[in-house]
Amino acid sequence: MATLNSNQSINTRFSMAPNIRIRHIIPILLYAFVQFFPLLISGVRPEWITPLSTGLWFAIGFSLTIVISFFLLWPDLKLYKQQGIQSNLNDTVKWIGLGILMQYGLVIVANLIETAISGDLVGSQNTEQIADIVRLVPVMTLSVVLLGPIMEEILFRHILFGNLSARFGFWIAFAVSSLLFALIHGDNKILVYVAMSFAFTVAYAKTRRLIVPIAIHAFNNALVMVVLFLM
Repeated sequence: MATLNSNQSINTRFSMAPNIRIRHIIPILLYAFVQFFPLLISGVRPEWITPLSTGLWFAIGFSLTIVISFFLLWPDLKLYKQQGIQSNLNDTVKWIGLGILMQYGLVIVANLIETAISGDLVGSQNTEQIADIVRLVPVMTLSVVLLGPIMEEILFRHILFGNLSARFGFWIAFAVSSLLFALIHGDNKILVYVAMSFAFTVAYAKTRRLIVPIAIHAFNNALVMVVLFLM
C-alpha cells in the first residue's frame, strides 16, 4: 500500500469507485425528498406542518439519509485509503484547525467586500430564519449543528465537487459546487457561502477525509448557534 500523503496538491484529481451513478444519485434524491416533502405536504395538508413535526421530520429523515449515503459512498472512501492519499491522524486534525481558521479569515474578507459593495452591514437572512426555528423547536439544533453539515458535505464536497474534479480539475469543480452550495441556502450572503465552501473544499482535497470538512462546517454552525442563543 502507498504511503499516506496529505501534502498532495489541491489539483490532484479525485477518483471514484465503480457504479458511480447509482451510488451518487440515491443520496441526492433522498436529500431532495427530505428537504422538499414538507413544502409539498403544506399545499395538501397544511395542518400537518407544525414546527415540531417539521423539526422531527428533518432530524429523522436526514439521519436515515446519512446512514444510507455513507453505506453507498463507502467504496469511494475505501478507494482513497487503498490509493494512499488519505491524511494520517495528525494531518487530519491539523487540517480541521487550519480549515476553521481559513474559513473565518475568508468570511471576514467576504463580509467586508459585501459591506463595501452594499454600503451597509447586512445580516444573514438564512441564519436569522434558522435561529427563529431553533428557538421554537430545540430539536432542530441537532439538524443545524450536525446533520445538516454531514449531509451537505456528502452532497457538495464528495458527490458534486468530487465528480466534477475528476473531469475538470479543482477550480471548475470548486466554482460550480460552491455556487450551488451558496444558492441552495437561499441567502443574501452568496460571497460568504462561497468563501466558506473554499475552506471546506481545500481541506477535503488535501486530506480526502470527509470528516475534515464536516468538522469545520459543524464547528461553524455550532458557534453560530451559541452566539445566537447568548444574544
